[in-house]
Amino acid sequence: MTKEDKKQHLILKDKNIYKGLIILAFPLMINNLIKTLHDIIDMFFVTFIDGAVSSQSVAAIQLTFPVVFTFVSLGMGLSIAGTALISQTLGAKKHGEAQNFAANLVIVAITTGIILNIVAFMSAPYIMQWMGAEGTVLENSIAYMRIRAFELPVLFSFFAYLGIRQASGDTFSPVLVSGSAILLNILLSPLFIIVFNLGVPGAALATVVAHALIMPLGIIRLFLAKDGVTLTPRHLFSADFSSLHKRMVTTKQIIKTAVPAAMGQSITAIGFGVMNGVIYSFGEQTVAAFGVGNRLLSMILHPVMAMGAILAAFIGQNIGAHNIARAKETFRKNMILSNAIMVVGATLILFVREPLAALFMSDDPVALALTVDYMFFILLGLPLMAVFQTFIGTFNGTGNTQYTFILSVTRLWVIRIPLVLFMARLFPARGSQVIWEAMLLSNFLIAVIGYILYKRITFKPKVDTQEKTIQAPLKPSPSYK
Repeated sequence: MTKEDKKQHLILKDKNIYKGLIILAFPLMINNLIKTLHDIIDMFFVTFIDGAVSSQSVAAIQLTFPVVFTFVSLGMGLSIAGTALISQTLGAKKHGEAQNFAANLVIVAITTGIILNIVAFMSAPYIMQWMGAEGTVLENSIAYMRIRAFELPVLFSFFAYLGIRQASGDTFSPVLVSGSAILLNILLSPLFIIVFNLGVPGAALATVVAHALIMPLGIIRLFLAKDGVTLTPRHLFSADFSSLHKRMVTTKQIIKTAVPAAMGQSITAIGFGVMNGVIYSFGEQTVAAFGVGNRLLSMILHPVMAMGAILAAFIGQNIGAHNIARAKETFRKNMILSNAIMVVGATLILFVREPLAALFMSDDPVALALTVDYMFFILLGLPLMAVFQTFIGTFNGTGNTQYTFILSVTRLWVIRIPLVLFMARLFPARGSQVIWEAMLLSNFLIAVIGYILYKRITFKPKVDTQEKTIQAPLKPSPSYK
């Protein structure tokens, strides 16, 4: 049995669904853990910048996070679309269609990345001023965002590769590429930030250099891989009329599936930008507490996000194979497993949150106290994030990315931001604590909405999974690898 057959067996046939979820999600968990450690290490070294108060340096990076993520989220939407459509065609054993989707996904992703590179670079000063940044924080945040803009074409190509490989159950190869880039980033961060004395911009430069050197290997691997969905130059550069027509149809389907997920992610990221603006009104120390707390809590959240990502591939392939009962059972077992991870992780972090936060805020007792307070409220609601991520993975796997859009946008724009503003006005004496309470309540309410949307899913394929009887052509037609 080949590696690809073993992965398909885990997804489509193995009786122990828990085992399949853990085996395939584990590489993603390791990758997310490395990414989390990078973010933490990055922020740690930033606090040692000469002449800077730690909260100011952290605030500069934290303010740019939702802006950068707004652009990155469009690439994530393309990855989600690739996983959903390609997994369903693979489940239906239509490998030629899967290759067509993959080739078009790569072209769309790289083109979009180049366009957004230009947009992000040009708009950086206006966006950071709009978010309320001033002085040193404004200067550093603009420089950081402009440098990170050059990461987008490379990162988008990796997202295409990620969606293609995850669709076939290959979670190790993307981790090998991404993990290598992150490890290189970790090595470069102290070099650029401290040794070369580049400060906050040095953190951005380390990320861009690491990604530019490593991530293009993902696309190269699509041409060299011996299993899963592979490509040849013919898939990317075919120019005959029938291929062009098919490419337009396939591209339209990718965009149709990607847009809701991408818009949901990007509008959510914009919402986090608005949230950062609201939080900034409470002071730089509150922004720093929000940033450090999120980095530390992501150590628990990222494993569950990995579970949601592999859940999409599980559900997509089973839908393509018309195995609806197994797709629904996978949803239920992923929900149980994700919540168990969150409960255990939140309990462990709860009792050590203060010494962890002190690693970043030792020179600022007010920011430290705010971080400890923020982490307490969010840890209480982390199981609700397991519910949220499971619903997101299910909506993406079934191709119902419009529900991903609704859930993501509603959580932030309809519930959280209005609730924060309302509670801040109603209880002004309670300070930043009203933000943390509003976030906890919004996570509970969105879990209820997620369940309502889940009940509307039909688990029907979004691609043609029926075998077609085709008469033998008069002339040999070109074959695809």
